[in-house]
Amino acid sequence: MPTTRIQKRRRILAAAREVCSEKGFEATRMDEIASRAGVSKGTLYNFFPSKEDLFVDTVLSSYQDFDGLLPAVEDASAEPVRRIEALAESLAGGFDQISQQIQLAHQAWSVVLRSPGARDRLFGTLREIYAGYTEGLADILRAGIASGDFRTDLDVEVVTATWIATFDGLLYRAGFDDPAKIQLCSADGVRTCLGWILEGITAVSEATPTDTHAVTPPPLSVPLEEPPT
Repeated sequence: MPTTRIQKRRRILAAAREVCSEKGFEATRMDEIASRAGVSKGTLYNFFPSKEDLFVDTVLSSYQDFDGLLPAVEDASAEPVRRIEALAESLAGGFDQISQQIQLAHQAWSVVLRSPGARDRLFGTLREIYAGYTEGLADILRAGIASGDFRTDLDVEVVTATWIATFDGLLYRAGFDDPAKIQLCSADGVRTCLGWILEGITAVSEATPTDTHAVTPPPLSVPLEEPPT
C-alpha cells in the first residue's frame, strides 16, 4: 500500500477512534468521521465499505498499537530477566493510552454479534495477536529456565496465562473503575502486579544462616485436590 494511502487510512482510523470514543458506535455517523479525518465520504467508503468494517478495524488497530509496545520480547540477545523487565515496563508505559480505548473494545462485542463476517475477522485477528504475544513471552520464560534465571519448576503455560490475564484484567477494570479508589488499575499498578509475578518466578539462591527473610516462593503449578467423596 503506497505511503500516502497508508497515512490516509491511519487518519481515518484515528478519527474513527476519536468520534466513536466521544459518541459511541451507534451514534457515530460516517460523514463525521470523514470530516474529522479530512477526507471525502467517498474516500472513506473506498477504504471501509461499512461502518461495521470501519469500527472493527478501529478496534483492531488499538490492539495492534498494543502489540507494538512489545519490542523487548523480540530481543533474544538480552538476558531473560532484562527482557521480561523491559516487557513489563513497556506494558506499564502504554497502559494509560490503551485503557483510554478500552471502551471501544467493549462496544465491539455488541457490534460483531450481529455480523458473522466482522466477528470472524475480529476474533481471528485477536487470536493471531495473542498467539504471537503468548509465544514470545513463553520463549523468554523457557530461556530464563535454561539460563538459571528463572525457577526450574515453572509451568510456562500457567505463568504465561497468569501474566497476560493480570494485565488484561487491569485494563478491563480501568474501563469502568474509579482510579482514585482502585489504584492498581494504573501504570504503577501494572508495575506492581507484574513485578510480583516476576519476583515469584525468579530463581532464589539458597538462604544463608543470617538471611532470616529469605522465603522460597510457593510452587506455581499445584495439582488439584480430589473432591471429597
